Amino acid sequence: MEEMRKDAPLTPKKSGGRGILFLAILIIVVAIGGYIATKAGKNGGGEKIDFDLYVMSQCPYGSQAEELVYKIIPDFKEVVNFNVEYIADKGADGSFQSLHGPNEVEGNRYQLCVKTKYPDKFWDYLACQNKNYQDLKSSFESCAKEIGANFESIKTCAEGEESASLLTTSLEKAQALNVAGSPTFYIAGKQYTGQRTETALGRAICAATNNRPSKVCGDLPQDKEFTAYILGDSRCQKEECDTAGLESQLTGVFPKIKIERKDYNTEEGKKFYEKYKLALLPAVLFEEKVKEAEGYSQVERYLTQTEDLYNLAIGASFNPTKEICDNKTDDTGNGQVDCDDSDCAGFLGCRTEETKRLDLFVMSECPYGIQAMNAMKEVLDNFGQNIDFNLYYIANEKADGTFQSLHGQGEVDENIRELCAAKYYPSNFMDYVWCRNKDIKGDWTTCAANFGKIKACATGDEGKKLLSENIKLANELNIGASPTWMVNNRYTFNGIDAETVRKNFCQYNDVAGCEKTLTGQSATSAPAGSCN
Repeated sequence: MEEMRKDAPLTPKKSGGRGILFLAILIIVVAIGGYIATKAGKNGGGEKIDFDLYVMSQCPYGSQAEELVYKIIPDFKEVVNFNVEYIADKGADGSFQSLHGPNEVEGNRYQLCVKTKYPDKFWDYLACQNKNYQDLKSSFESCAKEIGANFESIKTCAEGEESASLLTTSLEKAQALNVAGSPTFYIAGKQYTGQRTETALGRAICAATNNRPSKVCGDLPQDKEFTAYILGDSRCQKEECDTAGLESQLTGVFPKIKIERKDYNTEEGKKFYEKYKLALLPAVLFEEKVKEAEGYSQVERYLTQTEDLYNLAIGASFNPTKEICDNKTDDTGNGQVDCDDSDCAGFLGCRTEETKRLDLFVMSECPYGIQAMNAMKEVLDNFGQNIDFNLYYIANEKADGTFQSLHGQGEVDENIRELCAAKYYPSNFMDYVWCRNKDIKGDWTTCAANFGKIKACATGDEGKKLLSENIKLANELNIGASPTWMVNNRYTFNGIDAETVRKNFCQYNDVAGCEKTLTGQSATSAPAGSCN
């Protein structure tokens, strides 16, 4: 997910990092996952417990979580201390960095000052700011007035050392717990990874408070049990076929779920596959009783009825009827083994090796992709003519000829502009890219001042054709995580710093520049992650 500073997928992944589609959608809809911990209050003798929420102040999922918690505070405020802490980093020079940039850091500081000076009005302030979480600065003063707070007092705090100290303390709490995902929940010192609904959070609080308040806890509905059948294939040993994370995620959505596993590589499994007209594995099929489970509304749109069961769309990619390309077996019985079989045309291990080649697959507005593209300046300076660098974008083309990208139409438009720059200015197009990366949401025409051909290309059919052709490779290779690197046309890796790129490139290429050490991840820098 975009709002993770480190890559922590919870579902099977396709090669190159493309997470199962259900993961990306469900995290957006349900915001499942998260890492929870904090100091806990006593809960057995009537004292309040701690409920700590770790967020990035401009993270859409963090904003959604704050809104959710805000709704349950009235029912539990007598038994719970509701708290918010912030996820950020502090450099050696004392400056702060956050995933969504300086404006998010400023938002963190203002919110911490409100929490300190007006603790009883803090959640009301958050509710006000979350109406436009992408532009917190515009509501610093208006939201202060809305809650009846002295804005000048808050401003003095936010712009001074007081807020720097508050943010340092807050981010250190997150770092001490290795919290990287926004939102991250802690309830009474224990990790909470269940559903993010009012009822589910209420149940978790009731469990931690020995069912206090008794009236509220007594009125909470209980969830329903049902069975989920997961069909996999024991011949597939890749990440895309590993269902452990998927099962964990399903358990988070449906605490009462019973999972029954089946193997395609058995007679029973093949019959199940054929009966329910399945195509790609792993497959998840629910009993009809899933409709009675609390989490049903969160997956309903991804279910298709097949006979008496409901098939969950998870974006699976393994076809058990096709050749497995690296097991030295003729799986399809056509006399062709592994790479000799036409089924393996898109398999990385079967691609022709091209020395000195480095491909980068990104989404132009992905924070991690931006860091990876910025790292290429040092990489290109280091290797010079000894590296053949190519930039590819991750998106999908719809039937009507339009495009879909994770960060919206703005990202599609920027992908096209950067491809136009690459076509007409192959020797220095990265100068345009690096300029845009300084303010990816800003006015692109400023960076295009010295690249006059971009506008006509990007606003016409030419740019669309460039993107249509460019994204084919990522889709062919099932690459969906930004950034993903590919060396010599066949070896993939992930990373966002120049030294990681150098090491992986030089693992397969012995060229001048490999003897040098480039800039790597520092102890204070944000961990590598990806958007997918």
